[in-house]
Amino acid sequence: MKFSKLFAFMALVTLFSCSNVTDKCIIKGQLSGGDGDVVVYPYQEVKSKEESDSLSYNAKIVDGKFEIEMDGALASRPMHIRMGDVFKSYTVFSEPGVITITEKDGELVGKGSALNDEYHQLLGQLNFKAYEKLKYTHELTAEQKEIVDTYNSTLWSLTKEYSASVPLSRLFYEKYWAADIETFNKIINSFSKDIHDSYYINKMISRRDNQQRVAIGNSAPIFNLPSDKGENISIEAYKGKYLLIDFWASWCGPCRAEIPNVKNVYKEYQEKGLEVLSVSTDADEKAWLKAVEQEEMPWIQVRDTKSVSASYNITYIPMIYLIDPNGKIIDKGLHGEILRNKMKEIFN
Repeated sequence: MKFSKLFAFMALVTLFSCSNVTDKCIIKGQLSGGDGDVVVYPYQEVKSKEESDSLSYNAKIVDGKFEIEMDGALASRPMHIRMGDVFKSYTVFSEPGVITITEKDGELVGKGSALNDEYHQLLGQLNFKAYEKLKYTHELTAEQKEIVDTYNSTLWSLTKEYSASVPLSRLFYEKYWAADIETFNKIINSFSKDIHDSYYINKMISRRDNQQRVAIGNSAPIFNLPSDKGENISIEAYKGKYLLIDFWASWCGPCRAEIPNVKNVYKEYQEKGLEVLSVSTDADEKAWLKAVEQEEMPWIQVRDTKSVSASYNITYIPMIYLIDPNGKIIDKGLHGEILRNKMKEIFN
């Protein structure tokens, strides 16, 4: 009897310890000799270096070896390795289990993970290295254009064979994270419903839903945010007036270049019923307060501490929304002459 109880207890201990291990992704490095440092950066979207640091995983490399234990989220994460004056990078697609990082022909290689293997296989099929060098190039040669066009067409064709592929969904999210509703629907419907709750498909569903929520003609999402004066500001206080909601940040050059234009519009139309509310996306409160002082904007300033920018589907800044006296969105993406003309249309 005692033996049976002991056996049962040991079995439970073993089961428990194994379940803990399989929840984690363990990265093991077996590199050529030398000491150094390795950092695995977060897969999540972050708003500051401090947030990135808090979500990163770090380890020391001793005689070419290191080990990092991290969460097992199904996601891609940049990995940077420094050994002396040599820097190397690799993108690891994590999942529960063990991934071993080695070197081949001077480049980092990961083994032991089906998802990581699939991700890098897809990168090879897409000729991703060549495409990545060109994706931000505005003027392409005929040869370069063919590389980009082939990447795009191949990406879509891969959904037929890899409709349940989380790694492929990550590549779609990277390319189409700021897509329109129609494109998001096409992407989402191209993937199996079995992975619709995975990180990247879920992010695209969320972005699509947010776009629908803030479509022109819909009511503006209600929010309350802290002002630079320490007050709690709600957009409901602006009912009865036209409101420009200006999403910006202290570090955003184009945002600050647009402020004089908004000032002129505000000065001209305030007495006719126009109000402005600046919503900063700054993670650094001190940087925000300093910019507010420098810019001397004569309207209320708040900082987004509650992910309001996500509910408004802000994918770039500056982004200015125009809300009517009833709280409905009547236009967005206003700036420069487009903003001035819209004000003339409304008030003149």
